[in-house]
Amino acid sequence: MQKPNKNFMMDIFFGLAKSKSVLLSNISRALEEPIKAIQTIKRLSNRLDEFHEEDKLLDNYEEMIKPYLKENDNLILVDTSEIVKPAASKMEALGRVRDGSTGKIENGYWTTSMIAVGPKTKHPISVYSHLYSSCEQGFISENEETYKGFRYVNQLLEDKKATFVMDRGYDNIEVMKKVLGQEDNFIIRLKKNRNLLYQGKKYSVHDLAVRRKGEINFRSEIKGTVYDLKVSHITVEIPSLKDKKLTMVVVYGYGKEPMVLLTNKRIRKKTEVLSILKAYITRWRIEEMFRVQKQEFELEDIRVRSLTSLKRMFYLYPS
Repeated sequence: MQKPNKNFMMDIFFGLAKSKSVLLSNISRALEEPIKAIQTIKRLSNRLDEFHEEDKLLDNYEEMIKPYLKENDNLILVDTSEIVKPAASKMEALGRVRDGSTGKIENGYWTTSMIAVGPKTKHPISVYSHLYSSCEQGFISENEETYKGFRYVNQLLEDKKATFVMDRGYDNIEVMKKVLGQEDNFIIRLKKNRNLLYQGKKYSVHDLAVRRKGEINFRSEIKGTVYDLKVSHITVEIPSLKDKKLTMVVVYGYGKEPMVLLTNKRIRKKTEVLSILKAYITRWRIEEMFRVQKQEFELEDIRVRSLTSLKRMFYLYPS
């Protein structure tokens, strides 16, 4: 990189690590420069606006993480979160988002994140991180923002496959088609009101799930809580994806109602059924990443001059 950009990157990364904050004021104090803090803040803010070597930075980062993405079927956790700015009124392209912690609709921005999970340590590795606004020029849809991530991961993995693991918010035919079109795999938690075809007849997910009582016992621990689960699976189809054999995995034990997962992966034995469930259970790691961003690094308190700077700061943080 050009020297000013290289120095800026070192300052930002060091400041983030030391201050545990995305606020430029806290990063500036962490640098302990022999000048007034306001001058350091202005310098960092100017460089954030003027930085232009994202492609080179991304190339370097890709080279660093590729050794950890050698599996033939890499587990990629996908989720959307939000940056809520309820008191903001003049920030660029402020949209309306649903605050996941309160359920209220507030001013803010959406984020889409995708992280890889190492096969042995299950350590999360950020592979795609993007902040956007529904009010910015060029915005198409939330789905399109997700598709950008799918395409990026597909290119990053080159000839290797991905299994995208997603929650109920991604229970969408178009999402499934995009993953299938890339010849990748998906594991999606289904909504109760979706209809599936089983042995040529149409059933709701709920009605079909309660017919399965669970044939496989499995004990799982999530965040210190132990669950004794019963798991079963059947081959199904989706009416609008006829002739595409899919597998529905039904899990009892997490609550009163069964949890239902859908995957295009072939299942022939017990261990493969449990691998689908384990992959979905791993999804809590991306939620933990969001918690660290918001609680430990105060991500929602970020203050910069422009949407471009905000996107750059968000892009730099998880990397």
